[in-house]
Amino acid sequence: MKTQLLLLACALPALIPATAKAAEEATPDTTSKSKVRVEFKKTGKEEAEILERTRPTDPNAIPTPKFVVKTSDNKFLLTIGGQINPILGFDIGNNLYKQPGAGPSFVTSAIPVPAVSGKKGDFYINPLNGSVDLQVVGLAGTKNEITGYIKAGTNGIDNTIVLQRAYLTYRNFTAGMKLTLFQDDYGCQPPTIDPEGPSGEVSTLSYEISYKSPSYNGFRYAIGLDIPTFYSSKGYYRGKDYPQFDGTQVANYADAENLIPDIPMWVEYSFSQWNRIRVSALLRNFAYRDLLAGKTRHDVGWGAMISGNLSPNPKWIFYYQLAYGQGIGDYIQDIAGHPISFIPSDSKPGRMKASPMMGANVGVSFNPTSKLQFNAMFSEARVWDVAPYSNVLDESQNYKYALYGAVNCFYTFNNWLQWGIEYLWGHRETWNIGGAHDSRIQTQLSFTF
Repeated sequence: MKTQLLLLACALPALIPATAKAAEEATPDTTSKSKVRVEFKKTGKEEAEILERTRPTDPNAIPTPKFVVKTSDNKFLLTIGGQINPILGFDIGNNLYKQPGAGPSFVTSAIPVPAVSGKKGDFYINPLNGSVDLQVVGLAGTKNEITGYIKAGTNGIDNTIVLQRAYLTYRNFTAGMKLTLFQDDYGCQPPTIDPEGPSGEVSTLSYEISYKSPSYNGFRYAIGLDIPTFYSSKGYYRGKDYPQFDGTQVANYADAENLIPDIPMWVEYSFSQWNRIRVSALLRNFAYRDLLAGKTRHDVGWGAMISGNLSPNPKWIFYYQLAYGQGIGDYIQDIAGHPISFIPSDSKPGRMKASPMMGANVGVSFNPTSKLQFNAMFSEARVWDVAPYSNVLDESQNYKYALYGAVNCFYTFNNWLQWGIEYLWGHRETWNIGGAHDSRIQTQLSFTF
């Protein structure tokens, strides 16, 4: 990762002047007095509209930067933005903060089961939740407008810097490292202090190329190709109908290459930004070796989702998302990383099958003033038919379902500084050792530039 960041840092100085030169040449002078100037200024409405066309829109996205370097004709823009979010909090009922991969993220799948006496609470101060981004727009406002976007930040657990986004957008095509097209940025959740977000949210980073259409009287569509990531059992049959195969590996996904990308797509109708409905789909192909038959086989994974927003008046915004599918654990926030998306089939030893799973969210935002916002949300992630496989995993991997609830309040002092306070509750249930919960109270100061 350090090598990737170094290469990007070396490439940017060459990219920026080249793009600026292309933008200047694309707008020839009509008189000797019409020279294009380079300006450094506060981001205005026109500049913000250009930048926001291709900036991320997920709940944890960095807001549009306050200043911009641009040409006087707005054909070239460059911004550097960032946010620093120190968080102070208490865990009550468990010590989720100290679990591997958690930290300030309220990862319900990491809640220890059962809660250990003497470790049913924790206090923390976390200054490591921050990120910076760089955006370059060339030939802005023309049909050949091109945008490059890079975001890097801490992982919230230590001082390691990681690349979080890196993509290009050109003529409605986007390619690079980004949030999957299967995710509905606007519909998935209201904002939270918690960097993780709801357990059932559809959200994952992907190496992707995708196309989003323009709006046709409110209708839009999109389709993409993702590099697949599969979380599969190790191919050991654990069913009851064929006990002679117990403890014997019957399939191996590591011996077969997946040559078909994941295909996310959606169709949306929008009355306005906050009154809209989207129907999404996901197709997956899973290749593996049937060790009993000595053959390469393929399974199909799929997902379907309905999501969107409802805003009866400007002060209220409702969010909803319901996703269901088979073998889509990599795309559901709380199930990702658990080896239960594809498991050996009970009825056909040597064969694999996709596990059914679900992710659901509902939420609401209330904005009584331009500076004050209240939010509430509830979420569930659940997987079925995987008990024999979960029960032989480590306790931290045994997963049946998880519930997530959050209420918070944000107050914006000015364009730079925001304060928030939040209460979180989560519950993780396993297949054979019961469940446990954790509650968290936390507060944050968020500085953005």
